[in-house]
Amino acid sequence: MIERLPGFRDFYPEPLPHSDVWSADARQYIFNRWRSVARRYGFREYDGPPLETLELFTTKSGDEIVGQLYNFQDKGERSVALRPEMTPTLARMIAAHERNYKKPTKWYAIPQLFR
Repeated sequence: MIERLPGFRDFYPEPLPHSDVWSADARQYIFNRWRSVARRYGFREYDGPPLETLELFTTKSGDEIVGQLYNFQDKGERSVALRPEMTPTLARMIAAHERNYKKPTKWYAIPQLFR
């Protein structure tokens, strides 16, 4: 049997095969509640790509962060990383189109992060 990688989780639909696994239904319930409350207070959901340029993260945190990231050279020979946090992605997105959105920016995300 092929096992999942350490540090990652599988989320199973109900009924769960046993009590030691994570519930996709419970996870979705929590996410839906978060979304509902956020929308009630005027926040809008955003998302970005799970893969960003490595420079986006080293610009903020310095080169020492590289050892904490999943990073590699892509087929275009660009240095890229799986996003470890959303703040740099959010900053990049807002900087690209800041004039198109009124302030304050009320955005939220439920991202998948990798570190």
